[in-house]
Amino acid sequence: MRHVLIAAYSGKDSGLLLDLFKMRARHLHITLLLALNIMQVLPEDIVGISGNDVLLPCVFSAPKPLDVQTVSFAWDRLPNINMLFFSSGKSNIAPGYTDRISLNDDQIDKGNISLVLKNIQKTDEGNYMCYPPQDQQAQDVKLTVKEPEASPVVTEKTKSSGEEPGNTAVNLIPQKYVAFLISSSFLLHLVG
Repeated sequence: MRHVLIAAYSGKDSGLLLDLFKMRARHLHITLLLALNIMQVLPEDIVGISGNDVLLPCVFSAPKPLDVQTVSFAWDRLPNINMLFFSSGKSNIAPGYTDRISLNDDQIDKGNISLVLKNIQKTDEGNYMCYPPQDQQAQDVKLTVKEPEASPVVTEKTKSSGEEPGNTAVNLIPQKYVAFLISSSFLLHLVG
């Protein structure tokens, strides 16, 4: 609605109002770029249960389908374990991970090189780094492994107090989304 009002205003200060609008739009553009950069830098937090499989996400935009026979990418367990190197359509997997990691081969050409880590243990906890092809930015994934919880006993007391299983807010808002929400509220304040 503001855009129409500014464009329709033809008084002697219309140039000033248009400049003010352009300046706000420029600030909005810069702020959006900063917000996107913050979201790319923050690691993706993944929480898995010991003994289960977990997906370590790594997705990037490819302008066209990738040729799986020519694309190269890698996954590392930080600080210094080269878990997987993919090149010429083949995966080179580090010893100790041979039967524990896999890729979804049908998704590689679409830019999805997410890694499945099977039968995770507490020793798998830590930071992982995905190095996509085509000068894309590396993606950091932090894995936290929790022990399976014993099935809690639900009583009338726990029901009435709201302490039922699954009624927890832990890990519902990862850092990346908090940064996005903060950036969004700043943008709304700037524009509003």
